Amino acid sequence: MTQQARAYIAGIKVFDTTCAAPQVLEHIASKWTILIIYALSQGTKRYSELQQQIKGVSPKMLIQNLRKLEACGLVRRVVHPVVPPQVDYSLTSLGETLVDPLAVLCEWAVNHVHELEPVKTSDKSEPPR
Repeated sequence: MTQQARAYIAGIKVFDTTCAAPQVLEHIASKWTILIIYALSQGTKRYSELQQQIKGVSPKMLIQNLRKLEACGLVRRVVHPVVPPQVDYSLTSLGETLVDPLAVLCEWAVNHVHELEPVKTSDKSEPPR
């Protein structure tokens, strides 16, 4: 499977900025995007439910990412005409196609987290390496 994946990647121009692949990756390759897609894979959610589930995301960052995902067609936003307004977010059929690849990435992260070196904060008394 790894050789097949490498052959596929070699056949596309992922490093060519005129190619669509880097532009698509820009939409989906952020920490918050991945977590939003994963949360919405569990079903339709309101903004407050997403904010509670995705720990550490600021309100500004959450709304920016939801708008970006809606604009590129991965997330559907439905405003219900009630007072106060109720807004629901869900994955579009295109967004659903991201769930399996992201699940593989998350599985890899869980399986290898202990092998990754922890990020160390730089101490100003130590010279950079």
